[in-house]
Amino acid sequence: MGYMTTLTILNDGFSQIQKYPKEFINKISEGMDGFNRFGLSGRNNINDYGIGNHANVLQVAQSHHADDPRMFVAYGNSLNFIGWGNDSTNLEHRKQMLKLAKQMVKREEEEIKRLENQQTKSDSQ
Repeated sequence: MGYMTTLTILNDGFSQIQKYPKEFINKISEGMDGFNRFGLSGRNNINDYGIGNHANVLQVAQSHHADDPRMFVAYGNSLNFIGWGNDSTNLEHRKQMLKLAKQMVKREEEEIKRLENQQTKSDSQ
C-alpha cells in the first residue's frame, strides 16, 4: 500500500483552476506535504489554498498511508477532518462536525437495514 491524498474543490472557483493549472498542481503538492498556504511556516492536516483570484478554491488534506483510516465531512465550503490526528483547536466546530458525522452514519445504518430487508423479501419469493 502507498499513500493517498484527499482534496475538495469549490466549483465556483473552477475557472481559476482551468486558467492556472500549474498553480493548482503546486498547491496540491504543498497540501500533500502538510504545508499551509503561507509556505513552510506551519504544517496542518488540512490546508486551504487560493488559486488565481479565488481565495479558497482548494482544500488539501496532508497525505496519509492508505492503511490509516481517515474520516472527513465535506461541509460549509470546507473539508473537515474527524478522528485521531485532528489538529483543530476549535472545540465547538469539532463538536458540530462530529454531530454531523454521527447523523450521516445513522442514516447509512438505516439505509443498509432497508436494503437488507428488501433483499430478504426478494430472496424468500
